[in-house]
Amino acid sequence: MEFVTKDEYKVDSESKNTLVQPFINLEYEVSFYFIDKEFQYAHYASDKVQRRELKEYAPTEEDLTFAYKFIEWNNLDWGIQRVDACRNEQGELLLVELEDLNPYLSLLELSDETRKNFVEAMKKSLLKTLQLKI
Repeated sequence: MEFVTKDEYKVDSESKNTLVQPFINLEYEVSFYFIDKEFQYAHYASDKVQRRELKEYAPTEEDLTFAYKFIEWNNLDWGIQRVDACRNEQGELLLVELEDLNPYLSLLELSDETRKNFVEAMKKSLLKTLQLKI
């Protein structure tokens, strides 16, 4: 990995093995978790140095509108989906990743009530899916 300024960056049209990604100075990362297109909870890393230390996040209506755009775009009617975003210095959320095969739920960082609600929603989703398959 190499950090370069815009002036230092040189495009090599022959090279097919280079990934160019803009550097964004972010305030924090946030993940929105959905089951069957219904919002369940959100986590964020309040300290950008300690990105794996997650805390529950109370999203605003604007945050949820942002995340729901990608849930609808993904067109998946069932199962777990996660929208990962970062908040830049201007306060905007930017998409980092849309994940619909998500083994990282960080359930231990949730309150007991939120964790219980999530597990119940997941059970309902599985039962609904099984009924569709039978």
